[in-house]
Amino acid sequence: MRARIWCVSLVGLVAMSLSAPAVAQTVTRGPYLQMATPTSIEVRWRTSSTTNSYVRYGTTQAQLTAVASASALTTEHQVKLTGLKPGTKYFYAVGTSTTNLVGNDAKHFFATSPTTGTGQPTRVWVIGDSGTADANARAVRNAYYTATGSRYTNLLLMLGDNAYTDGTDSQYQAAVFDMY
Repeated sequence: MRARIWCVSLVGLVAMSLSAPAVAQTVTRGPYLQMATPTSIEVRWRTSSTTNSYVRYGTTQAQLTAVASASALTTEHQVKLTGLKPGTKYFYAVGTSTTNLVGNDAKHFFATSPTTGTGQPTRVWVIGDSGTADANARAVRNAYYTATGSRYTNLLLMLGDNAYTDGTDSQYQAAVFDMY
Protein backbone atom coordinates (compact mmCIF):
# COMPACT_ATOMS: atom_id res chain seq x y z
CA MET A 1 0.00 0.00 0.00
CA ARG A 2 2.82 2.35 0.75
CA ALA A 3 4.25 1.97 -2.77
CA ARG A 4 0.86 2.75 -4.26
CA ILE A 5 0.65 6.05 -2.34
CA TRP A 6 4.16 6.92 -3.49
CA CYS A 7 3.16 6.32 -7.14
CA VAL A 8 0.11 8.57 -6.81
CA SER A 9 2.31 11.29 -5.34
CA LEU A 10 4.83 10.86 -8.13
CA VAL A 11 2.11 11.16 -10.76
CA GLY A 12 0.92 14.35 -9.08
CA LEU A 13 4.46 15.74 -9.18
CA VAL A 14 4.88 14.85 -12.85
CA ALA A 15 1.57 16.47 -13.72
CA MET A 16 2.61 19.64 -11.93
CA SER A 17 5.95 19.77 -13.70
CA LEU A 18 4.26 19.41 -17.11
CA SER A 19 2.01 22.42 -16.57
CA ALA A 20 3.07 25.38 -18.68
CA PRO A 21 4.36 28.35 -16.70
CA ALA A 22 2.58 31.68 -17.18
CA VAL A 23 4.09 33.35 -20.23
CA ALA A 24 4.02 37.07 -20.82
CA GLN A 25 1.94 37.98 -23.84
CA THR A 26 3.88 39.74 -26.64
CA VAL A 27 2.91 41.35 -29.92
CA THR A 28 4.76 39.59 -32.74
CA ARG A 29 3.27 41.52 -35.69
CA GLY A 30 1.88 45.00 -35.84
CA PRO A 31 -0.23 46.66 -34.87
CA TYR A 32 -1.21 47.80 -38.32
CA LEU A 33 -4.21 49.62 -39.78
CA GLN A 34 -6.54 48.63 -42.62
CA MET A 35 -9.84 49.56 -44.26
CA ALA A 36 -9.95 53.18 -43.14
CA THR A 37 -13.03 55.30 -43.80
CA PRO A 38 -13.97 58.74 -42.45
CA THR A 39 -15.71 57.05 -39.47
CA SER A 40 -14.02 53.65 -39.03
CA ILE A 41 -10.76 51.73 -39.21
CA GLU A 42 -9.58 48.16 -38.58
CA VAL A 43 -6.70 47.56 -36.20
CA ARG A 44 -4.85 44.25 -36.57
CA TRP A 45 -2.00 42.57 -34.72
CA ARG A 46 -0.56 39.16 -33.91
CA THR A 47 0.34 37.84 -30.46
CA SER A 48 2.60 35.08 -29.20
CA SER A 49 -0.32 33.16 -27.68
CA THR A 50 -4.10 33.26 -27.79
CA THR A 51 -5.97 35.99 -25.98
CA ASN A 52 -8.99 38.23 -26.44
CA SER A 53 -8.60 41.48 -28.42
CA TYR A 54 -8.93 44.99 -27.04
CA VAL A 55 -8.21 48.36 -28.62
CA ARG A 56 -8.31 51.39 -26.37
CA TYR A 57 -8.36 54.73 -28.18
CA GLY A 58 -8.98 58.43 -27.83
CA THR A 59 -8.11 61.83 -29.24
CA THR A 60 -5.61 62.59 -26.48
CA GLN A 61 -2.53 60.50 -25.83
CA ALA A 62 -2.67 58.74 -22.44
CA GLN A 63 -6.44 59.31 -22.26
CA LEU A 64 -7.69 56.32 -24.20
CA THR A 65 -11.26 56.25 -22.93
CA ALA A 66 -13.02 54.47 -25.83
CA VAL A 67 -12.78 50.69 -26.18
CA ALA A 68 -13.52 48.23 -28.99
CA SER A 69 -13.03 44.51 -28.50
CA ALA A 70 -13.47 40.98 -29.74
CA SER A 71 -13.92 38.24 -27.17
CA ALA A 72 -12.80 35.28 -29.29
CA LEU A 73 -9.41 33.90 -28.25
CA THR A 74 -6.92 34.21 -31.10
CA THR A 75 -3.36 35.11 -32.06
CA GLU A 76 -4.56 36.99 -35.18
CA HIS A 77 -6.40 39.99 -33.78
CA GLN A 78 -8.76 42.17 -35.81
CA VAL A 79 -10.89 44.87 -34.21
CA LYS A 80 -12.97 47.41 -36.09
CA LEU A 81 -13.32 50.87 -34.55
CA THR A 82 -16.56 52.60 -35.56
CA GLY A 83 -18.26 55.88 -34.80
CA LEU A 84 -15.05 57.87 -35.31
CA LYS A 85 -15.04 61.54 -36.28
CA PRO A 86 -13.87 62.35 -39.84
CA GLY A 87 -10.53 64.14 -40.19
CA THR A 88 -9.52 63.43 -36.59
CA LYS A 89 -6.29 62.17 -35.03
CA TYR A 90 -6.67 59.24 -32.62
CA PHE A 91 -4.12 57.58 -30.34
CA TYR A 92 -4.53 53.90 -29.56
CA ALA A 93 -3.19 50.86 -27.74
CA VAL A 94 -3.78 47.17 -28.42
CA GLY A 95 -3.90 44.40 -25.87
CA THR A 96 -6.15 42.20 -23.81
CA SER A 97 -9.06 42.79 -21.46
CA THR A 98 -6.57 43.28 -18.63
CA THR A 99 -3.57 45.09 -20.14
CA ASN A 100 -2.20 47.14 -23.03
CA LEU A 101 0.55 45.29 -24.89
CA VAL A 102 1.61 48.02 -27.34
CA GLY A 103 0.69 51.65 -27.84
CA ASN A 104 -0.61 54.59 -25.83
CA ASP A 105 2.39 56.60 -26.99
CA ALA A 106 3.26 59.19 -29.64
CA LYS A 107 4.02 56.51 -32.28
CA HIS A 108 0.65 54.72 -32.19
CA PHE A 109 -1.91 56.97 -33.83
CA PHE A 110 -3.96 57.31 -36.98
CA ALA A 111 -5.93 60.08 -38.63
CA THR A 112 -9.34 59.32 -40.04
CA SER A 113 -10.12 60.34 -43.61
CA PRO A 114 -11.90 63.64 -44.12
CA THR A 115 -15.57 63.70 -45.05
CA THR A 116 -16.08 62.63 -48.68
CA GLY A 117 -15.68 65.60 -51.01
CA THR A 118 -13.59 67.61 -48.56
CA GLY A 119 -10.38 68.99 -50.06
CA GLN A 120 -7.31 68.36 -47.94
CA PRO A 121 -3.61 67.78 -48.66
CA THR A 122 -3.04 64.02 -48.70
CA ARG A 123 0.25 62.13 -48.75
CA VAL A 124 0.10 58.76 -50.51
CA TRP A 125 3.06 56.38 -50.69
CA VAL A 126 2.71 53.91 -53.56
CA ILE A 127 5.29 51.15 -53.65
CA GLY A 128 5.61 47.99 -55.69
CA ASP A 129 7.98 45.11 -56.23
CA SER A 130 9.35 45.68 -52.74
CA GLY A 131 9.47 42.13 -51.42
CA THR A 132 13.22 41.56 -51.25
CA ALA A 133 13.74 42.68 -47.63
CA ASP A 134 17.30 43.60 -48.56
CA ALA A 135 19.53 46.68 -48.57
CA ASN A 136 17.81 48.06 -51.71
CA ALA A 137 14.40 47.91 -50.03
CA ARG A 138 15.83 49.58 -46.91
CA ALA A 139 17.40 52.32 -49.06
CA VAL A 140 14.05 53.08 -50.72
CA ARG A 141 12.27 53.12 -47.35
CA ASN A 142 14.92 55.37 -45.79
CA ALA A 143 14.86 57.76 -48.76
CA TYR A 144 11.08 58.08 -48.41
CA TYR A 145 11.38 58.74 -44.67
CA THR A 146 14.06 61.37 -45.33
CA ALA A 147 12.00 63.06 -48.05
CA THR A 148 8.80 63.22 -45.99
CA GLY A 149 10.36 64.14 -42.66
CA SER A 150 7.66 64.36 -40.02
CA ARG A 151 4.81 64.77 -42.53
CA TYR A 152 2.12 62.15 -41.96
CA THR A 153 1.53 59.54 -44.67
CA ASN A 154 -2.22 59.18 -45.09
CA LEU A 155 -2.13 56.05 -47.24
CA LEU A 156 0.41 53.32 -48.07
CA LEU A 157 -0.59 51.42 -51.19
CA MET A 158 1.42 48.30 -51.98
CA LEU A 159 1.06 47.22 -55.60
CA GLY A 160 2.27 43.65 -55.28
CA ASP A 161 5.32 41.42 -55.20
CA ASN A 162 5.50 42.17 -51.49
CA ALA A 163 7.29 39.00 -50.32
CA TYR A 164 9.80 37.03 -52.38
CA THR A 165 10.30 34.20 -53.25
CA ASP A 166 7.43 32.04 -52.09
CA GLY A 167 5.22 34.48 -50.21
CA THR A 168 5.58 32.63 -46.92
CA ASP A 169 4.52 34.16 -43.64
CA SER A 170 8.13 34.71 -42.58
CA GLN A 171 8.91 36.40 -45.92
CA TYR A 172 5.93 38.74 -45.43
CA GLN A 173 7.11 39.45 -41.90
CA ALA A 174 10.58 40.45 -43.12
CA ALA A 175 9.62 42.27 -46.32
CA VAL A 176 6.45 44.05 -45.23
CA PHE A 177 5.95 44.25 -41.49
CA ASP A 178 9.58 44.53 -40.36
CA MET A 179 10.56 46.76 -43.31
CA TYR A 180 7.64 49.19 -43.47
